Amino acid sequence: MALGKVESIDPTNAQFGTVRETETDEVYNYDDPTFKEKGLAVGSAVTFKIDYQQKEPVATDLQPYTATERLINTPVDGPIESVAGETIRVGRGGMVRGNVSILNNGVLFVEDSGSVEGEISVGTGSNAIIRKGGIVKGNISVSNGSVLKVVNKGTVKGNISYSSGNRLIIGNDNGGGTVTGSVTTDRIRKLTITASSIINCGA
Repeated sequence: MALGKVESIDPTNAQFGTVRETETDEVYNYDDPTFKEKGLAVGSAVTFKIDYQQKEPVATDLQPYTATERLINTPVDGPIESVAGETIRVGRGGMVRGNVSILNNGVLFVEDSGSVEGEISVGTGSNAIIRKGGIVKGNISVSNGSVLKVVNKGTVKGNISYSSGNRLIIGNDNGGGTVTGSVTTDRIRKLTITASSIINCGA
């Protein structure tokens, strides 16, 4: 599941338009037969699925998104679980000593040298982004159409396991990601690894 905003709506048929993904700034055409029933307008925050079966990926199943955010910038004990639609940021000075579960269209950022000492579970259309020197020392499991990004000097020291996932992105234009454990995928829709990334090299 991706997070973004409605960029444009076809004036002749609201079923069609465009959405802009927040994390990548990429714009997708959307096709949502029930769009008019959801009270959405240009600029509305939404979650959406990306259908990679089309020649050009298309956004589907747009849903209104009301953001709540939790910032962790001190050491805390886990386990921690997101509530529906919540963004959890483990930032500078933040450390989660325990497991983290991201569910129900939640988003986890581990960034700016923040760390998670335990394992991370990402499910039910949620996202996890490890970036800007963020470190995850445990394993990460991803399922149910969810997205994992290890980019821009993010590091995962444990193993990554994907089951029925949506996207796995290691590295982007801002810098590579490092995964020192193994990567196992099953029924993944899109896998991107940049040349600046390091995987399973004992780093």
